[in-house]
Order: sequence, then C-alpha cells, then structure tokens
Amino acid sequence: MIEILCATYNGMRHLQEQIASIEAQTLTDWHVTFFDDGSTDGTVEMLAALAVNDARFSLIRNPVNLGFCGNFLSNLSKLRNADVYAFSDQDDIWYPDKLERGIDWLSRIDRGTPAVYFARTEIVDEQLNHAGMSPEFKLEPSFRNALVQSIGGGNTMMFNQAARDVVVGTLPKTRLISHDWWFYIVVAGCGGVVRYDSQPVLKYRQHAANLVGANNSISGQIVRLWMALRGQWRTWNTIHELAIKTFEDRLTPENRAAFHAFQRARHGSWPFERLSVLKRTGIKRQSAFQTKFLPILALLNRL
Repeated sequence: MIEILCATYNGMRHLQEQIASIEAQTLTDWHVTFFDDGSTDGTVEMLAALAVNDARFSLIRNPVNLGFCGNFLSNLSKLRNADVYAFSDQDDIWYPDKLERGIDWLSRIDRGTPAVYFARTEIVDEQLNHAGMSPEFKLEPSFRNALVQSIGGGNTMMFNQAARDVVVGTLPKTRLISHDWWFYIVVAGCGGVVRYDSQPVLKYRQHAANLVGANNSISGQIVRLWMALRGQWRTWNTIHELAIKTFEDRLTPENRAAFHAFQRARHGSWPFERLSVLKRTGIKRQSAFQTKFLPILALLNRL
C-alpha cells in the first residue's frame, strides 16, 4: 500500500491534471491524503467533493498555514500506516510508472532500514512544454554530501515506514529549509540508504513567477556561488547545524564525526584551521567545480 501526501494551497488551476496523472499510475494500490494550507480558490471544496465520492482520496485542512515545508513534515505523523509513502506537489504531471520505479527499488531494501528514493525531473513551462531536465547527479548519495547540498526534489520522493519513523522522531522545533533536504540529511545520517534515480519520473511545472535555473550550466553554478559568497549557504548550514544537534546521538559514529568536523570547519578561530579541517572531512557537492569552492568559503567564514 502506498500512501501519498499531497500538499495543496490555491491549486485549482492545475490540481485536477495532477490527480489524473496519479489515477493513471501503473500501480493502483494507493491512497492520497490532501493537506490543504488555507486555500481560498475553491481547492478545498473540490477536494472535499472528491473525498466524499472516491475512497481513494482524503482531505485534511491544516488549522494554520504551515508553508510548503511545514505542510509536508508536520503532517507525516498523521498519515495512516503504509508500506511506502510518497510526496506530491499539486501542479506536476507524474509519468505513469512513477510509483512503480520507486517501489521497484524500495522493495529490495530491508523494512527495518530507513530508505528514501529521489529521481530526476523533466522541467516544463506552465503549458507543459519541455524546457529541460533537472541536473543529473553522479556522486553516490551520502551524509557528507547532504550536509552541503540537497539532491532530490520532494515531488519525486518515496520512502518506507522506517524512514518516516526516523524523520518524525528527529523533527526539530525550529523552522527548516525544505522537507526533501531534511529527509536526505536524516536518512543518510542515521545509517539509512538513499537512492537517486537518474531517470525522470515526472513533469515539474515551472511558473513564470518561479522559473529558476533548474539546470547544471556554468552560469547556473556561478549564480549559486555568488549566493554562497553573499552568505546564503552559511545561513542554510547554520539552520541545519542547529537542527542536527538535536539528534546527533542518532547519527552513525562515522557521520557524527563528520558532523563535528563540519562544525569545526565552520567555526574554527583561524582561517587555515577551518581550511585544514574541511579538507579532512570528505564533504563535497555533486559538482566538482562547486566542491573546489568550499575551501574558499571556509577561509572567508562563509561555509
């Protein structure tokens, strides 16, 4: 049984197309719970009617607006028990074998081992015209990578009960950056397994208001490095550092040592001390170009 969590907020314009793509899946043993975050455009009314007429769908209205990250993470514990869970955005189009690809990998993992599956996406515009592909990451997923980079979109995520339990048990009280990045950090850090599928599983709709560089071009990398120099990466790393400290006793010994070294690389008193520690951690981004930039950030205290 696959339990799908779909976060909604004023999604009437494209939600029916997403629902249709879920109904068209090659696997049919699934249930969708919509968690609405205060829609005012008719989304709630449409989903309420759907839930009344089709037992495969349920609707829960959040008592307060949680934001996209809070909507997914805060409602994890409210999902009924299932073999596998999946996150869904409200405006994508799933490929027919999206669930099947995730199940194919997850079924090979022992049920007691936290496991999470990510995949590539096809980037499309608002009219579903092809606009490119998300980056193809080739390094093996790891906690050392998760500390400095998110590699998978939440809209592609599937995970088992063990992964849900460990994430629910490590949620901090502070606000996080994104649900997908947090899953990567927690599951990889606590000895679980993470799979990145290089094959796309859905059409990721980009709107005019949020069309960003979803590619791995040199210009896109330069933009990211400029953000790092301005302190954006350090802000993100600080948020994660504080959150990881709340459950660091659950990290594997190896990952706990890596986390402590990462802290020293961020907070060491002397620039070359920070640089020396960073070089020994093995922490890296998927891009070799961006990985080479990490020592510069350590020297400038921007890591």
